[in-house]
Amino acid sequence: MIAEKPVRSLLGLATLVVLSALVAGCPATTPTTPQASDGARALEERARQAEAAGDARTAMQLYRGLADQSRGEQRARYLIDAARLAIELDDRELAMQWLREAGGDAGAPEQQAITVLLADIDVREGRAANALARLGQLREPLPTRVMTDAQSVRGRALFALDRIVEAVEVLVERETWLETSDEILENQRLIWEGLSSPRAASVRPTGDPLVDGWIALAPIAASGVSGNELRGALIEWRREHVGHPAASGLLADLLSTGRGGAAYPRQVALLLPMSTARAPASAIRDGFLAAHLADRSAEGNADVSIRIYDTSTLGAAEAYQRAQLEGADFIVGPLLAQEVEQILPQVGLVPTLALNFVDTETTWLTGFWQFALAPEDEIRAIARRAYAEGARTALALVPLDSSGRGNRLLNSFRSEFEALGGRLIRYETYDPAAQDFSRPIRALLNLDRSEQRRARLAANLGIELGFEPRRRQDADMIFLYAPNRGVARLLAPALRYHYAGDIPTYATPEIYDPADSGRDTDLEDIAFPDAPWLIAPNPEQSALRSQLQGYSPQRASGGNLRLYGMGVDAYRLVGALYGGAEHWPIEGLTGTLELRADGKIHRTLPFARFRNGRPVALEPLDVEPRPTVAGELRRPAILGAR
Repeated sequence: MIAEKPVRSLLGLATLVVLSALVAGCPATTPTTPQASDGARALEERARQAEAAGDARTAMQLYRGLADQSRGEQRARYLIDAARLAIELDDRELAMQWLREAGGDAGAPEQQAITVLLADIDVREGRAANALARLGQLREPLPTRVMTDAQSVRGRALFALDRIVEAVEVLVERETWLETSDEILENQRLIWEGLSSPRAASVRPTGDPLVDGWIALAPIAASGVSGNELRGALIEWRREHVGHPAASGLLADLLSTGRGGAAYPRQVALLLPMSTARAPASAIRDGFLAAHLADRSAEGNADVSIRIYDTSTLGAAEAYQRAQLEGADFIVGPLLAQEVEQILPQVGLVPTLALNFVDTETTWLTGFWQFALAPEDEIRAIARRAYAEGARTALALVPLDSSGRGNRLLNSFRSEFEALGGRLIRYETYDPAAQDFSRPIRALLNLDRSEQRRARLAANLGIELGFEPRRRQDADMIFLYAPNRGVARLLAPALRYHYAGDIPTYATPEIYDPADSGRDTDLEDIAFPDAPWLIAPNPEQSALRSQLQGYSPQRASGGNLRLYGMGVDAYRLVGALYGGAEHWPIEGLTGTLELRADGKIHRTLPFARFRNGRPVALEPLDVEPRPTVAGELRRPAILGAR
């Protein structure tokens, strides 16, 4: 008994008085008025909310009160809901009383629900055979809720009778009818609990891979092991049952129960390609360890240990496997996209923050997140900034390379800009190895057409004409992707030379090297997004950057600084994800970090513009498109700093 039973003779009257007082303008003496109907709906909604919040006792009392205000089958349904919650509260005597009351008003569907609840009480009181006999009285078709409830009771009854295989088969079938991840996890817990009996450990395989996967878990469930011993056993089981439903749901839940209330995991594995990609891997490692050392003074974090695994020598899958077996409570990495793909079959047991994005659908994976310095975040920032500054038509200049990166970023820009209401009117590609970019730039700006018009006119007149080419006038912005600063320093002057100096130009962060303190007048007026600690640092970030540059100047180049910041942010994200942080976004060194529904962590970035050869931070802008009566988009008001 979880709590004292209410006094039966006073329950209906007392509850009704309380409920009536809670609903203004809804007197209990006028249940047939519109006001009473509205009040009943409001009380039912309150009952549903209380039940969803885990307050079973309040929900039970609300359903009982609603039953007292209702008649016929509706009254029976409210009594059944109240009885179901009374069973959960272990007040089976009260539940039996309400089910008897409900029987007098019940139609056929309500009678089926009553039968299932009576069978549930039988199982709880040790009468499993009686429960199966009751369930045998049910007649098809059954409503889905009644059917899944009946399967739950039947599975538990079969486990109680040591009919292990039948129980597993029933609950495996039940899972196919469940809709939410919480319901599926609850069903898998039922199977795990049933497999914990000594009889289950001796059951032989059936030939059904799904059922046999569960049967193979029985020795582990029955052994009662915990901690690293349980982890090792579950990992070994999953090696043979990678695609089994329990591999990504139940197993992660079993291992998560031992974490307690720690704010940060005790042991973190960091998976990086230290041998083959030493510079970027070292930068991320250094940032991660620096954040760890700075955080050691925090309460509960002094004993956190970091273990580093080299995916270059071990292979990503083996490194991930070893980290799990050696007791990692959280895994960070791997770094390369192909390595992340390789570990996906193993994901689910230990919370994991991959350091790259993959295209494979991963929303079904429990405890798996992805964090990357994704160029798509930078492209999105450029499109939104340009649109906020009034651009509605765009030109784009991107490299043509074997990797296809230029085309991917071009498509990302087009998609984002046009989703806002803008339009990409032309793009050109160029060879980044060339020294002369006149041809693609002239084509982009329609200067070739201007030259052709001059030639035709001169031919028609038969004289040589003085001429200054006229570029196209319908572009509000240029999106420029240069793979490195050297290419950008050739492209930017070429654009100015070809009369595009007055078109606002936006580039990706590759044009800026924060480790170079010199002036770069070739890039004058070009705007770009970048990590806040590089272009708009707060005092703490400025101090961190100065310390890094003083301690290890050779590691403080532009690319390494961005990756160092990524390492710092990854460490902080571990704490947020492990502790279930509810307050997003998080302000990081690499951007404002936002966790999306797909498990990917995206960045919002600040902007800078080159002024007198040096980047100057810009105020953040937001955009609010305002359609006119004709449906066209006006230039939006530019909002100030958020």
